[in-house]
Amino acid sequence: MTLWGRPRQVLLWSLLALAVSLLVGLWVGPTPVSFGQLVWSLAHPNQSLVSVIIWQIRAPRVLAAALVGGSLALAGLVFQALLKNPLADPYLIGTSSGASLGATLMLMLFPVLAAIPAGAFVGAVAAVLAATAAARRRSGTSVVTVILVGYALSVILGATTALLLTLHANDLQTIFFWELGGLGGVLWPQVWELAAALGVGSLGVLYLHRELDAVAIGEEEAHALGIDVARVRWQLIILAGLVTAVAVSASGLIGFVGLVAPHVARRLVGSLHRYALPVAVLGGASFLILADTIARSIPHIGEIPVGIVTALLGGPFFIVLLLRSTRLEGGR
Repeated sequence: MTLWGRPRQVLLWSLLALAVSLLVGLWVGPTPVSFGQLVWSLAHPNQSLVSVIIWQIRAPRVLAAALVGGSLALAGLVFQALLKNPLADPYLIGTSSGASLGATLMLMLFPVLAAIPAGAFVGAVAAVLAATAAARRRSGTSVVTVILVGYALSVILGATTALLLTLHANDLQTIFFWELGGLGGVLWPQVWELAAALGVGSLGVLYLHRELDAVAIGEEEAHALGIDVARVRWQLIILAGLVTAVAVSASGLIGFVGLVAPHVARRLVGSLHRYALPVAVLGGASFLILADTIARSIPHIGEIPVGIVTALLGGPFFIVLLLRSTRLEGGR
């Protein structure tokens, strides 16, 4: 098999998995829809009840889940490379919590919904810069220590947001419901925003894939290749912060997608980011579509926040990675 042979096969299977996930997300829901009705409504949009359910309720939500999942996977892939840590994740290292705090502060200062993405972006970038600085200062310490620092940052930022919500409950009801996570309120304009952010982020990271490969190996090696590490780091942080902020502003806090998808992608196609990036994005999209489908289709319960489902699915995966990293470090 050629060098490109296996990544191409994995990419094709990832596209097929995404297509199946999209169909499942559109088909399954609280209101029963037969597969024949689904296919007919997709091919012949009209004003019937089934068509309205498919096109106006499920389609924007399913596509938003795909785009949010892909965005979180992209951000996780970048953060894991920059921090040289397979356990890094937008949720675990505080980026999502930073975006949440930034959105809350912005909405307090400028009480309009349009302020949420701007505040989320600033908070996300500030949080990942703090996590990166902590990792650099601890470059010789245990990988577990780096993760604990990021988790502590996430807890601190989350607690600060909770305090603001408690003190200003009447003024920040929008943020309160947004904090719970979920994709139920996503409309078509937000889908286009998510698509634009993910498109810009993906193209930017693909453009810098050689630089990201070098930085992931080591800064000395990157400098030896003539790469301006500081500039590349800033560019990648901005790109990852952008996609995280837009994703969090649309869906609230959803964890573990950015941890699971990049790790699985690297296991399937290797560490070269030109191959790992599309597989991770497609995998994150499929994962969150299926998680959201489960979250809104539990019998006799109704809808639950999708973050609960991703935590139940991704939490054990994180524990396995953490124990594996601990064993590896203990054996050095």
